[in-house]
Amino acid sequence: MFQAPVSRLATASVLLAACGAAAAALAGPLYRIQLVELDLALAMIAAGFAAGVLALVPAGVGFASTFGLHGKRGRGRALAGLALGLGVAVVAGPKVYAAVLGPNLHDLATDTDDPPSYRALAQAREQAGGDRAYPGGELAERQAEAHPDLEARTYPQDVSAILSAAESAALRMEWTVARTDMQGGLEATARSYWMGVIHDIVVRVEDTGDHRRVDVRAATRGGEADVGGNARLVRAFYDELEAELQN
Repeated sequence: MFQAPVSRLATASVLLAACGAAAAALAGPLYRIQLVELDLALAMIAAGFAAGVLALVPAGVGFASTFGLHGKRGRGRALAGLALGLGVAVVAGPKVYAAVLGPNLHDLATDTDDPPSYRALAQAREQAGGDRAYPGGELAERQAEAHPDLEARTYPQDVSAILSAAESAALRMEWTVARTDMQGGLEATARSYWMGVIHDIVVRVEDTGDHRRVDVRAATRGGEADVGGNARLVRAFYDELEAELQN
């Protein structure tokens, strides 16, 4: 009895999509245990995304070849390739887009002319290869273009009340507070859920007379890559701070 051959394209699509899924999925854990640098981890995600997208082509062709009088076997494999490839593309796509086409603001500050400086976290940043001083220049221009709304905010409460609220906000966001200076400064670290990317945050509170000005700086520790995490952290912090001040 004649048995139609299995579509090689269907089989290839599953293997390609599986390789892409493995590369993207392992990037986070490997970075967390410090076996790869951040730039390499992001490259793994990009490679996984590319493999997932490419797998859709042989999966689609292989699926189509299973129909007709002389259709080949392997429809299940083709469907698996389509599902896995699409899944990888959807999950990894946003990170790839942010890393490749985004502004890549690895160091972001609401005051780019006189940004808050690191003290308690300075040594850790230097040991990880991160900049202690704010780079400014082109980075500040990219920030102004991408996030014109990220500016310092002012509040009527006194410095100590704002710093107390800032510390409470940081703890609610599950940040690790490294320094709280009631004279006007707070430093903390945040870690992303999946990849475990460390973001160093410093908050500065200044008395400007009628109001107190709050500036925030967030920088990725180690490497010069960011997929939008710093901007999200700054916005989330202001939201939590204002919620605390209203209590």
